[in-house]
Amino acid sequence: MEINRVDFGDFEKFLIRKGKNPAELSPEDFVQAFKEFVQWVNSQQMKAKEIKEAVLKGEDVPLHKMIVEFQKAGVALNLLIEVRNRLLEGYQEILRMQV
Repeated sequence: MEINRVDFGDFEKFLIRKGKNPAELSPEDFVQAFKEFVQWVNSQQMKAKEIKEAVLKGEDVPLHKMIVEFQKAGVALNLLIEVRNRLLEGYQEILRMQV
């Protein structure tokens, strides 16, 4: 059975932007990069929450800023979910391998 390279798409771009080549990552580097990625997604969610609270308090928040932040938070969360799904698929594939 041939094992193909997993395409992480945007997560891979995130690693490269951080100055790391995904092919040369050690397990510790991958874990650290994944933690940073989760923190980045969390910060996007927190920004959207802050803007939502500001709107609910009646502060003057431009409509386009609110929509953009909500969309960024949604896309970031969807990306995290897809990365998680790919990791789970890879793990399940490993479990199915016969030794």
